[in-house]
Amino acid sequence: MYFSEIVTTAISQLRVNRLRSVLTTLGIIMGIGTVILIVAVLEGYRASIESELNVLGANTFQVQKYGPRIVVGHSHRPPRKDLTVEMANILRESCPSVKYVGAEVWEFGEAVVYKGERTNPNIMLAGATPEFMINNGDFVRQGRFITEEDLKSYSNVVVLGMDIVDKLFPYTDPIGETVRIHGQKFEVIGIFEAQGSSVFGESRDNKAVIPLTVWQEIYGKNRSINITIMANSAEVFDKAQDEVIGVLRKIRKVPPGEENDFDIFYNQSLIDSFNSVARYIQLGGILIGLVSLAVGGIGVMNIMLVSVTERTREIGIRKAVGARRINIMIQFLIEAVTLCLLGGILGFGTGIGLAALAALLAKLPMTIPLWAVIAALITTTVIGVASGIYPAYKAASLNVVDSLRYE
Repeated sequence: MYFSEIVTTAISQLRVNRLRSVLTTLGIIMGIGTVILIVAVLEGYRASIESELNVLGANTFQVQKYGPRIVVGHSHRPPRKDLTVEMANILRESCPSVKYVGAEVWEFGEAVVYKGERTNPNIMLAGATPEFMINNGDFVRQGRFITEEDLKSYSNVVVLGMDIVDKLFPYTDPIGETVRIHGQKFEVIGIFEAQGSSVFGESRDNKAVIPLTVWQEIYGKNRSINITIMANSAEVFDKAQDEVIGVLRKIRKVPPGEENDFDIFYNQSLIDSFNSVARYIQLGGILIGLVSLAVGGIGVMNIMLVSVTERTREIGIRKAVGARRINIMIQFLIEAVTLCLLGGILGFGTGIGLAALAALLAKLPMTIPLWAVIAALITTTVIGVASGIYPAYKAASLNVVDSLRYE
């Protein structure tokens, strides 16, 4: 019997028992579907988050007392000294590879009031130096940003995000108008360009920025600031970080050999932090999928053993007319592999459908990496071979005479 005939015969046997074939592959369908769903959703999140976490300007990094980290489990934070405006000023004067050094500090949960109308108390209010805009990759669409003169003269001026503008000034030009924040009057001097919502659903347009000196008069100077730093170029980015670390360790009196008592992060470091967590989630999803695949493989083996019993007389006839053991083995192996590939294809389609639904609901890009497709096909083939070996061997080992007598 030629190989093409063996394949045709194997497929025809599966078509005779369509419902049984589909039910047998449910475990494989769920396993492949689960893996494809998790991989696709994580890849979509990764694509979105890589753009979302590019929160800093080009060639820019930030120094914080405690850096933003995505961690799994409990994370202990040792006590650290605050970062101060004076430290930022020293860095500006002492690091030749640095182009801009800015300082910023935040207060969350404020409200902005205008003529009796007020925003929800979820506004992020920043006190900042003029470098805030360029170091954070922001743009002013109308008006101007804070200047050095605003800092020195303690000017009560504010730049508003678009969420605040849409809420308080739907039909009015806000430039030159007066709003109240934390009981203080501020003149609106600028409006940020809209940035939209982050992948986590949080708006990036519900912020307001005032001069750092004014912020510290309202909330006090006992808060650690964030220091934003732009290197002269991409070529000296690492050198700029080394210079900043060296100067900060010196002025903060960090003993040689001890870890930094501050954190430095940049766009790629945030992305790497997310990816490290995503790998755990992906691994968990793959393990769940493998369990389902193992159950599916056992189901395929059982049904193939049933098939061998049902077709004992047929096997005897094939052997009697000249079929060799290898022909019988290949036929049953192909049936098992085809059954598993069928489950893999249905599982792949199920996973794509669920991933498309999740992407639609979460507003994520639909991304399925090529490696996931190849891995699904290889995995189902391997499971088909593994689950079909014993039934195929059993079928090939049947005695011709006994098989012909089987009722």
